[in-house]
Order: sequence, then C-alpha cells, then structure tokens
Amino acid sequence: MKQPTELTRRGFVGLAAGPWLITRSSADSTQQAKTNGAPPNILLIMADQMTPFMTAPYGQRVARTPNLDRLARNGTVLENAYCNSPLCVPSRTSMFTGRLPAGIESYDNASEFAAHRPTFVHYLRRAGYRTVVAGKCHFIGPDQLHGFDERLTPCIFPADMTMLPDWRRGPVYNKGTSIQSMLRMLGPSKTTRQIEFDENVFQRSMARLREYGLGKREQPLFLNISFTHPHDPFTTTQEFLDRYKDAAIPMPADYGDIRRLSPTYEWFIIHHGLDKETLPPEKIREARRNYLGMISWVDDKVGRILDELARLGMDRDTVVIFTSDHGEMLGEHGQWSKRLMLEWSSRVPLIVSGTDRVPAGKRVPAPVSLLDLFPTLAELAGSPVETQVDGRSLLPLLAGAEDGSQREVVAEYLGEGPIEPIRMVRQGSHKYITVNGYAPQLFDLAKDPNETANLAGNRQYAPIEKRLRARAEQDWDGPALKRAVLASQRERAIIMSLREHGGRPRWDYEPPKPA
Repeated sequence: MKQPTELTRRGFVGLAAGPWLITRSSADSTQQAKTNGAPPNILLIMADQMTPFMTAPYGQRVARTPNLDRLARNGTVLENAYCNSPLCVPSRTSMFTGRLPAGIESYDNASEFAAHRPTFVHYLRRAGYRTVVAGKCHFIGPDQLHGFDERLTPCIFPADMTMLPDWRRGPVYNKGTSIQSMLRMLGPSKTTRQIEFDENVFQRSMARLREYGLGKREQPLFLNISFTHPHDPFTTTQEFLDRYKDAAIPMPADYGDIRRLSPTYEWFIIHHGLDKETLPPEKIREARRNYLGMISWVDDKVGRILDELARLGMDRDTVVIFTSDHGEMLGEHGQWSKRLMLEWSSRVPLIVSGTDRVPAGKRVPAPVSLLDLFPTLAELAGSPVETQVDGRSLLPLLAGAEDGSQREVVAEYLGEGPIEPIRMVRQGSHKYITVNGYAPQLFDLAKDPNETANLAGNRQYAPIEKRLRARAEQDWDGPALKRAVLASQRERAIIMSLREHGGRPRWDYEPPKPA
C-alpha cells in the first residue's frame, strides 16, 4: 500500500512557540506572562457520539446548551469539523497520534493502540506538562497510558479485542450495536451504568483540578475529561427529560431510500437491524428527546467545570477545547448510530476557547478534523513536532492568519458493518466518498447540505469529481488495504481465541486507590 504523501509532508513542519498572554486579571500578571513565555493549561473535554447538529452553537434551536453557548461566545467555533473515522477506537487513536487510521493499522474497535506510536500527550509531557486523563479512553492493548502521567478512572469499555469484526462473514446483524439495543432503555432512568461512570469521571476530574489550582502550579496542566454521554443507549434522568417536556423535538426528514445513493448502505441497514423493524414517529421523537437530555447533562457538567476554572483563577490561562469522537445519525436518512461518512455521523463539535490566542465569538467555516489537534496542542505547548502527523495546526485559522481555503479533510472507515474499505475527502463544500469496488458518491454540501443527491457522474461536476477522486486515490490502495484488514482480523482472532483456553487478555486499567 502506498504511503501518505501530501498530508505527510505537511506534518513534518516544526512548530514554533509564540508569546503567551496567560491572564487578563492584572497588568502585572499579563506582563509576567509575556516575559516568561509560559504555555497555557489545556483542558480537553470530550463527549462521545455527539453530533453537532443537536447543539445550540451549531444551530439547533431546541437544544438547551447554555454552557456550550458560553464556550462559543468566549471562543471560536469550527463549523465544519470532522472525525477521521466514525467509530470510537480508530477515531480516538487517530486523534491522539495525529495519523490517519489506515497508516497506523487502527481499523476497528478491536485494533491495538501500539505503544511505540507518539501521541500529543508525549509531546506535552516533553514540554513540561503534567498530563492527566479521566473517563473513556478506549485504548486497546497493554499500554493504557500512551503518555499520560495520571489516569484517574478505568474505562467503560474493555481494553481487549472483544469487538473484533470478521469481514469474511459478509454484512451481518450485530445485536449489541443495533437499533434494538440503542433504544431498549428510553428514559426516564433513575441511574444507569453510563450515568454512574460519567459522574465518577466528573468528580475525579474536579478533585484533580482543585488539587492543581490550589497547589503550587509548578507545571502547566493538560487535563482530558472524557464523558460517554450522549452515547447510546438513549436514556437520561427525569430532570433532563423535563427540560424538553414541551419542546417541539425536531424530526428527521424523509429523503427516500438511502440505497439510492449507494447500494453499500445495505450493509449498515443489516448491521444496525434496520431491516427488522420500522420505528414509529413517537419512538423516534422520544429517542431524540432523550438524546437532547443527555447532551444537556454534558452541558451542565461543562458549565460547572468552567465555573470551577474561574473560581480557581485558572480561566484566563487555560485553553478549553470541547469536541466528540464522532457523531450520530439519529434517524437521518433512516439511519442510526455512527459508521457512515454522511454528515450526521462524521461531523463533530469543535469549540476552542481561552487565552488571547483564541478570538472570542469567531466562527471558522474551513473544513478541519480531529487530526489537527495534535499539531495544535504541540504548538500551544511550544513543542516542535519531530514525527509524522497528517493534520495541520488550527492556530493560524483561529488567529485569522489563514483563510482556510486550502484546507481539506480525509477520513477512513475500516470497521464493522461494511465489508470494504471506505474513504472520504472533503475540499471546500464538496465531499467525495469512495468504497472499494463500488461507484463513488459526490455531494455539494453548499447546495445540498442534507446529502440527498449523489452527483458522481454528473457532467457539470466532472472536473470536481476528477480532482477529488485523484486526492482520494493519491495514497489509498483499496484492494491492498482490504487484504491487510482481513489479515489483521485473522491474527487478532487467534489472540481472542484464548478465551476458550484459560481466559482473554487482561489489559483493563485500574487506577491506584487514592490515599
């Protein structure tokens, strides 16, 4: 398989540190920050499976997200941000390494995150940061830190290869990731495993934040708080359901059978059990209501974290980044869950706030992706990047030094559901999806934001299609990649067969007990 070229070459550019204005509380402290060139604290808050289209900063009027609104007012909203694989493990592994999934063999939710891959956490530690994580990491394999000094909680998902797919079986129904499983617990719920997990994540994070804020602060802090909300099953407490008691819950439009865009969507229909039942409107409405309630749960926690930063006097020297690992179809085009390259599944919220390097109230339309966080965080820390990354720093966009017209996004899907490699390229307002062995899809998002018309083969768009196809195939060999994925699945199946011979690998992380 050919190696990455254009994006790879860009990734080797060293990143220089800039002067830092880390506080606005007084003229003296501002001058001291300029003199010291001190890097900011960095707080990365992650949701799980949160589509931006159900939040207020991205135009959803029904959403009750006042704290995400506050973050957006005080910072910059990246309006067209994407994950680089619409599935938990490859998306997160790609984000942490700054590499596209295929290049690091992060194919699916059972792909090992190799310990030798440098992450932005390693770079932050080398730059002098104290690096801490709480919540969902979804690191697969023996290395459960990948550069973090501290991990405050276990993960909600297993660290072994339990979620291993098998493309040799063809498209198959998966009960655990089906619509039947997703909607089995529509609220209200007094509590759930997910609520209890995220409450623990929140409490441990707040305690660590206070410990740092009230201490000597000898090192800058990088804290990653990673919630599992609003990942399915869609259920929340009565308190958050009541916030949408009288709301006009937005319903998905009917765009016809999705298979008219590409026959490959049949794979998702089978995998998610959508051929087994037709959801009535009232169930769709209730699922969306619960999903909105779960988003408001996250929003409340974001507000309390922001308040605590202010109380500790850390709000002016901390960059806050809010995002998610991927989106959620939520009934659009008749589809649920993630795994698709369509907008509701592949788009993510991305809001950056804090310090004078991040303008307030700004919106950036350029396409960006989670790959861009690696060089962005390295530049914030003043740490030159010496290893391959496929993203580009967001700081020139935030500062207005770049118009974003040359930006592009590349995403890949190699996990369960489909049985062929899938790749997506977005440049400007055009999005191209190629599936190995099948006809492509081309969308003009400026004219057709809901992706209702496949323009591939349309003469009017022939030059655009040619350009995007060339970019998609530039460092992508579909048949070779399929062989690599199948070989990897066979190898990992041998590892997981140990469940029948004394037990599965035990890599799950247990944090040290607090004194």
